[in-house]
Amino acid sequence: MDDLVGIIAILSVFGTISAICVLPSYFKHRSQKEMQKTVRAAISEGQSLPAELIEVMTRDVKKGLPSKSRDIRRGVLWIAAGIGLGLMGQFTNMSLFVDDMRTLPNGLLGVACVPFVFGIAYLILSRFNKIQD
Repeated sequence: MDDLVGIIAILSVFGTISAICVLPSYFKHRSQKEMQKTVRAAISEGQSLPAELIEVMTRDVKKGLPSKSRDIRRGVLWIAAGIGLGLMGQFTNMSLFVDDMRTLPNGLLGVACVPFVFGIAYLILSRFNKIQD
């Protein structure tokens, strides 16, 4: 009986996490499928599509396109994350001691370079992106 309680607990925790991740995309896909079915039926009957329906169908496509201001925002946020990690690495005492009391550099400063470089890359991409919001 105790084994069954443990299995149910594990399944409920991971099932909840999976449901939170999977169900929204499933319902979105189902909604889009129903919309496409309705549009196909309208086109096959020879009806014209209203402009509002076309805008609703293309809203997600427009939202995913990169733009200059979105790239700048992402770049600034990534640079801020890199600076924050770097400062945290600088002000915490996480250096390792070797036998002769030399200190090795803090590894968190190296990790901080990754988001910092991502931020610089987004700022460079914003220079070349012609699409404005």
